Amino acid sequence: MNPRLLTPGRAAIIGIPILGFFSTPFWTFAQEPTLWFGLPAVLVWIAILVVLTVVSIQIVESLYLRNGGREADLAEKERLETRQIQLLRMERIAAEEEEGIR
Repeated sequence: MNPRLLTPGRAAIIGIPILGFFSTPFWTFAQEPTLWFGLPAVLVWIAILVVLTVVSIQIVESLYLRNGGREADLAEKERLETRQIQLLRMERIAAEEEEGIR
């Protein structure tokens, strides 16, 4: 099984704060001078959306890791490290052959 980071459900989770950011100019509190907790309403709204973005990213990551993402990431890391080692070895052999060492 090859877990995918972006699935429709996870995209929906991430899409909630994105829609909030893009819809901000159309809300009435953003068009009038309104205060929430002594601060401009838009500032509080954006702060809430930033926190919601962080929480949604954490949810998506935990769902990905729970569904086998950790193992897939480790396998990919090992595969890339092995490939990089092979490339370095081939470059070294080629350089040694050019210099006449081999």
